[in-house]
Amino acid sequence: MPESKQDSIIQVCLNIRFTDHLDYLCDLNTTPLIGCRVVVPFRRKQLVGIVIGHQQNQNKRQLKRISQHIDDQPILDKSQLNFLKKAAAYYQLKMGEAVFLALPHWYRQIDSKQLPMPFWWQINSEPATVEALLKKAPAQWLVYSKIAELGPVQTSELKKFNTNAAALCKQLAEKQLIKKIEQPPPHETITTGFELTEDQQNAYEFLKTHDHSFSIHLLDGITGSGKTEVYIRCIENLLIQKKQVLVLVPEIGLTPQLYEQLHRRINARIGVSHSALSHGQRALMWKQTAEGDLDVLVATRSGIFNRFSNLGMIIIDEEHDLSFRQQEGIRYSARDLAVLRASMMNIPVILGSATPSLESLNNALQKRYHWLKLRTRTNQQQLPKIIIKDIRKKRVNGGLSSEVIDQIDTHLSAQQQVLVFINRRGWSPKMVCQDCGWVAECDHCDAYLTWHKQVERLRCHHCQSVYSLPEFCPLCGCQHVIPLGDGTEKITDTLNSAIGPERVLRVDRDTIKTPKHWAIAMNEIASGKPRVIVGTQMLAKGHHFPKLSLVVIVDIDSSFFSGEFRATEHLAQLLVQVAGRAGRAETEGEVVVQTRHPDHPFFVRLLQQGYAAFAREELKQRAEQGFPPSSYMAILRAQHQQQNTLETFLLEIEKQLPQDQAVNVFGPIAAPMFIRHKHYRMQLIYNATSRQALHRLLKHTRQIISTQLNKTNVQWLLDIDPVQMN
Repeated sequence: MPESKQDSIIQVCLNIRFTDHLDYLCDLNTTPLIGCRVVVPFRRKQLVGIVIGHQQNQNKRQLKRISQHIDDQPILDKSQLNFLKKAAAYYQLKMGEAVFLALPHWYRQIDSKQLPMPFWWQINSEPATVEALLKKAPAQWLVYSKIAELGPVQTSELKKFNTNAAALCKQLAEKQLIKKIEQPPPHETITTGFELTEDQQNAYEFLKTHDHSFSIHLLDGITGSGKTEVYIRCIENLLIQKKQVLVLVPEIGLTPQLYEQLHRRINARIGVSHSALSHGQRALMWKQTAEGDLDVLVATRSGIFNRFSNLGMIIIDEEHDLSFRQQEGIRYSARDLAVLRASMMNIPVILGSATPSLESLNNALQKRYHWLKLRTRTNQQQLPKIIIKDIRKKRVNGGLSSEVIDQIDTHLSAQQQVLVFINRRGWSPKMVCQDCGWVAECDHCDAYLTWHKQVERLRCHHCQSVYSLPEFCPLCGCQHVIPLGDGTEKITDTLNSAIGPERVLRVDRDTIKTPKHWAIAMNEIASGKPRVIVGTQMLAKGHHFPKLSLVVIVDIDSSFFSGEFRATEHLAQLLVQVAGRAGRAETEGEVVVQTRHPDHPFFVRLLQQGYAAFAREELKQRAEQGFPPSSYMAILRAQHQQQNTLETFLLEIEKQLPQDQAVNVFGPIAAPMFIRHKHYRMQLIYNATSRQALHRLLKHTRQIISTQLNKTNVQWLLDIDPVQMN
């Protein structure tokens, strides 16, 4: 459609990979503001886009006209758009990719309805009169009593106690025993009277004097040293200044615990945001932080994109955790984006961990981060004693030695809890033929199948394909096909037989599939009942189990033979974090590590010298090898159903890249998992001594693909600062 004098040109970014924006016409008198959503025609579709600019020089061109205005006021303000522009540049994305990564799904829809307004339940009758009334309705009484105890409370919180809480609340409301309210009244907070340790006091005073401008603080505190208490004091100080605080945690499972700690201590409007919430709930959190209706947001990694009206601090708890790194689709690090956003907003950021990442530790050593250390536990207990249990000549049944089972029983008899940690789901990670050595593999992936005995199926943990157990070995025809190795299911079965099933709780991705399941499991553990918890790394992060006195770590040896250059760093972090779950209250902690490599240098370095010394040695080795953080790395990951097509695609890129002495390009090489979901996977690895040189070469890479290889149907992405090679 030709332009007229009454038309203006606007720049609209869409969720597309080939350009930052497209130009459209709109009426001069109704030109949408920058940051507003519009609906525009794109090819044969109608798409939601964000206005990111107005074209001043109006050339006479054939442009399409916008179809619809959605917003009167910007949904993304100037500060947010500038942040996303810098994030897009760093991660080699188009602007639309970054914008639609940040924007909640609710706001990406053309016909999104009005946001559901939050409400709280409050009791309408005294508990003394209600108990007799609900004598024959125990489920209703449970929900009512929780509202009386915790209220006002939202339905989502009540689902931790009964998954059918929504229906039960409706029944109680019909009986006029509870009522809805739109805003909860101020609640009473708990004054702990807790006196900060000297380390905590020093850290807090330092943070308090640096809360007015951009600064990065590494809060390096051993497990149980009270990092959360320091967070709370900092948050209280920011709230006095009428500022908001964003607290990021690595896993959904950590949000309820931290929310409850903050809710008990701080009289503020606190929200939670993570991927298990509905699209409407997440959009509501976005709206409330943007309009200043929330003081504190506890969120997983996507929370870094929330819009705030007056953000005063960002806190990253367990900053070392790999979950802060998006590993599917568009790759980004929420921790690194937090530092970028804090610098652009001129606010402080706190990175907390008992086992800091080597990147953060290196920055602290180089004085780029303020290094605040907490070296004493708040309960004055020593760190758990770690015992290396050599099982080379011991009889091990079902994954546990008889000595370890006796030790578990001793702790249970003392009314304590025990955690058995094994980072493998299922019964066994392999099914093997004893006669010819055949191993069951996935038809679609370069991976072994895991045996899940409870459902009697073999499963690929990469593409989720499911297979029946073969009656005969498909290679030699014998019937001696047996499970090899241990998983949570086998360990649980072993303990069920040894100490009784009523005393064992299994926590992994097979038993915990929703936040409701997680809440139920955490309530069981918190009840204090002496029992054994068998779990994966879901339980390794930041959880506080006061009754836990013994941690048993099983099958740690496989990590020693990993091809990942970060493997020993991640293993050390996992071991220290898991061990830190023990002895956090009045109970003295103990950790037992079962291994067939008791003399491995890893144990000598970590256990005799401690994590800090271990990390310094790792940094020294990385520097000698030319690996991050002494260098800057990126990986071009690509996949295709035809191996030749894939290899030709990467070879053409590698051939056309300009030479740069500051950047080494390796490949094409096969990914550690060469085939996944019927696709071959290969990569080019860029390792540079200069970040600027690396990004120049990555821009060349994108240009080569967009101008010469854009007609291929090879799937590709650039992974900047990768944390895993696979």
